[in-house]
Amino acid sequence: MPSFRHTLITICSVALLTGVSSVSVAQDHSRLPQMGTTGAGFMSVERERLIGDYYMRQVRAQAPIIADPALDSYLAELGNSLVRHADSVRYPFNFFWINNPEINAFAFFGGYVGVHTGLIQEARNESELAAVLGHEIAHVTQRHIVRRMQEQQRSMPMTIAGLVGSILLGMANAEAGAAGLYATMGMSQQSQINYTRLYEQEADRIGMGVLANAGYDPAGAPNFFGRLAEKYRYVSKPPEMLMTHPLPESRIADTRARAESMQRRNVAPSLDFHLAKARVDARYTRSSTESELQALSNSTDPFARQYGLYALAIRALDDGNAERAAEHLAPLLAQTPRNRFYLDVQTDILLQQQRYDEALNLLRDAYQRSPNEPVVTLNFANAAIEAGEISLAIDLLRHFLLENNHHILALDLLTNAYERSANRAAMYETRAEALALRGNFKLAIDQLHTAHNHTNNDVTLKRLNARIDQLRAQLEQAQNLM
Repeated sequence: MPSFRHTLITICSVALLTGVSSVSVAQDHSRLPQMGTTGAGFMSVERERLIGDYYMRQVRAQAPIIADPALDSYLAELGNSLVRHADSVRYPFNFFWINNPEINAFAFFGGYVGVHTGLIQEARNESELAAVLGHEIAHVTQRHIVRRMQEQQRSMPMTIAGLVGSILLGMANAEAGAAGLYATMGMSQQSQINYTRLYEQEADRIGMGVLANAGYDPAGAPNFFGRLAEKYRYVSKPPEMLMTHPLPESRIADTRARAESMQRRNVAPSLDFHLAKARVDARYTRSSTESELQALSNSTDPFARQYGLYALAIRALDDGNAERAAEHLAPLLAQTPRNRFYLDVQTDILLQQQRYDEALNLLRDAYQRSPNEPVVTLNFANAAIEAGEISLAIDLLRHFLLENNHHILALDLLTNAYERSANRAAMYETRAEALALRGNFKLAIDQLHTAHNHTNNDVTLKRLNARIDQLRAQLEQAQNLM
């Protein structure tokens, strides 16, 4: 289904835990913080989770997060397949895409991991992409930000507000954000090098263990990081990942040695990885030309061929040529008709051609097989709205939101459905929830007051009043949290 795009803004890596010293690997390992040192005395896990929730609301409001069910589901499944093999997981992880061609990924308080679209474009296989996610997961499970702050408390008092302020500054300028963070935390250059290098090594070590235990090739880490370092060795402005995660020769050698000590895996190519990469290429980064995609679609390599055909179908669809898109998609559907990437594009083709009954029948069958699956459900709801089946869309979305209450796209679709049904109270109430998830508690409260004026139902009025009180409490908590 079509994506909801926000204004472009660059987001810095919150894992600003990097360094460039060349101390021997053995010496570095001897100085790694003990695994039991988790910063619990400095900040509770619950407070960390609350700060993460607060920050994520700011990210939703300001960063170009991609609301793309097919890509979101792929990233969530890949990320959670790694989390299931990680230790010290204290809360659910949330993975999301940032529409940014820079090669980068980042993690912050509360288990939030963001991935730039440029990263999957650089990765050659799923093990390489998983290696980066495993590294970021390790930053979170080892509480590196909290531990770094705990170390700095000895030299200078800090505030969470200063930290988050520097992080938000980094959305506009990664280098400025890093400078602000270091200033806020009172870092000397030497202490920055000593500790951040150790945290990067710890994240490499733990992340590679998670990678291998989850069934991916541990060589994905040195292959990706080594190629990245070599590619940008003499470039004056390297990609953000090398600014926030420097790759000195010692670190690359360490990851390569670690991978060689592990059992190598001959991991089968992932079709979903190639389709996710093709979708990013066709719709977001547009890094391949039409002729390049056409050449891929004629390749004898089955994965390259499917990449090319799928990307061409999306390009044609986005250009308003549903018939051409259907031609590109047809051989893919014949091969794997239930693939969710293909289902998403097929739905949009049918909607563009105003073949609403066919779209609804297609999705109804898919929903019966996979009820509440995000790609199926959100496409089904969107098709129902376009077909004028508003009650169906509302039922689908309300049921979906019972289990996914922080899903912005579902809330936006439900707001649209209520608007078309002329249920003004429900429309304003749902819009308030979406605004609250973007950190705009005051406007959310205003929307609930407006909803209050569009109903005389006592039960609805009581619910609205209770929610207003909850949002006021959240607003106060957010103000006091920093």
